[in-house]
Amino acid sequence: MKQFDIKKYINYFFIGYAFCLPISKAGVNFFESLIFLFWIIGGNWKSQFELYKKNKLLIGIISFILFSILTIFLFKPKDFQFAIEYLLKYRHFLLILPMYFYLKRDNIKKIFSAFLSGMFISEVISYGIYFQWWSFKNVSPNDPTPFMSHTDYSSYLAFTSIILLLNAIFEKKLHYRLIYAVFFLSVISNLFINGGRTGQVIFVIIISFTFFVIIKNKFKSLLYALLIILGSFSIAYKYSSVFHNRFDYLAKDISYMIEKKDFNYSLGTRVSLWLIGLKKIENNLYLGTGIGNEMGDINNDSKKINFKLRDLSYYSDHHNTFITIAVQQGIFGLFILLFIFYSIFSLKFNDKKYFILNRAFIITFFLWSMGGITFHTMNPMVFFTLFGGAFNKISKLEFDE
Repeated sequence: MKQFDIKKYINYFFIGYAFCLPISKAGVNFFESLIFLFWIIGGNWKSQFELYKKNKLLIGIISFILFSILTIFLFKPKDFQFAIEYLLKYRHFLLILPMYFYLKRDNIKKIFSAFLSGMFISEVISYGIYFQWWSFKNVSPNDPTPFMSHTDYSSYLAFTSIILLLNAIFEKKLHYRLIYAVFFLSVISNLFINGGRTGQVIFVIIISFTFFVIIKNKFKSLLYALLIILGSFSIAYKYSSVFHNRFDYLAKDISYMIEKKDFNYSLGTRVSLWLIGLKKIENNLYLGTGIGNEMGDINNDSKKINFKLRDLSYYSDHHNTFITIAVQQGIFGLFILLFIFYSIFSLKFNDKKYFILNRAFIITFFLWSMGGITFHTMNPMVFFTLFGGAFNKISKLEFDE
């Protein structure tokens, strides 16, 4: 096949990949496989290597994967098969390389549009479940997240809301601005009828950041942000039983932790795992315990710290990406992870819209990582790959052409 054809088809595959991201893991894997196949067929490795070695994000990703592999040889995992399967999931991140080499400027907006189209379909199904117009894979109307966990879905929704808000602000044609505005309101509503508190926290932070950057008068920016945040939370608390119950549950959870030292609930379990993880980091500071050994005798560890915990033998992480990576790979692995975050945060843009979106993306992923292992589960990994890779390429295009 001609090089031109490979470039063209890989770009089509990236658009399909973006569309499938919110609605189909099978679709994501399908387009990912096609991209890898055409990337291999395309060759031109010398030119690619020269390009990759100059990019901080790609250096960070490759270093992270290589260091993760090294830990397998440094530490003998208790479950070697688990460790290998764990490492194989990092293949999702490698898609950032062909994206950096092949993605064309003309297809950047198409990728964002494809993602929004997938989110729209996901929303339609979610609302249908919520209002009990139809059933879908036994998903409950009390938590209408059809294609992923409510934590992941709420994080997707939070970032989608900023894409739509900026589209509504920067779009010149009035009818498109109205469509984006209506879509924005529907996303916020959807965010508060599912049980994902992570996305709700992310929404508060990135909406405040967005108004702070866009509006020169900082008092007005604060006022607008507060109006949207307080309005959304007030309406959700009054009309969304899911949000109401989850909010009350959180307050109860915090009260139990503080007053009774009872960590037997959702947030309490997370806090317990964080503290246990920090203790493990202290005892294995530089290189960690190795992948596959991160949890160890988790229940014995909990007894030593005198926490009241449910059985944690089924957990495979510390519900925090930074703590989990530090436990697995010590401060060296944590440093590489933070370098990856920094490499995206430090990207430069001429276009103000992409500057805001890039910052909103890294804030989203950072906060998401604080409450889960985003560098191991598929939905956050492919989310990071698509948008981290896209912003990495956009920055290059703006300054190279």
